[in-house]
Amino acid sequence: MPDLFVLRQFLPAVTGTRPRDDGWQVCELDPAADIADSVSLLVDLAAATHAPALLASVLDGGHAAVEGFSGASGYWRALLPGGSGAGPLPAAETARHLVEWAADAHRTVAAEPITELLSAPEPRRADGAFEELLSLLGLPGTADTTSGALDGRPGCVTIRAWTLG
Repeated sequence: MPDLFVLRQFLPAVTGTRPRDDGWQVCELDPAADIADSVSLLVDLAAATHAPALLASVLDGGHAAVEGFSGASGYWRALLPGGSGAGPLPAAETARHLVEWAADAHRTVAAEPITELLSAPEPRRADGAFEELLSLLGLPGTADTTSGALDGRPGCVTIRAWTLG
């Protein structure tokens, strides 16, 4: 995945890449990586891979910003773990976008559990909430939590892309 033209500018910041089940690939970037426009990056990545893409970044305070793009759902953003900041849209509307994103990734999922995760008031570690979201999106086992993905350091960025092939 780092060989994709859209990711070439980030090559100096790539700290690891891993192929995952069902064609998913993970590209981890150093916290110092400067992603000036995450929406454009996701759109370009989806165009380059012909499939949905996810971007997760650990923020200060233990939250993760998770962004996604696909042809069906367009762009969406959610903050994990839940609480007051599910993102710019209400949790139920964000969940609808995530369900559409999952459908574009050839997964059938229910909106209610995603809405519950986005609305959950209890504190969770960013990596655990991200793993739960991936599972709710029908992508269990796609993350390797032993390799440092979303390791809780502010600025840690993980790009997950579905590739056909």
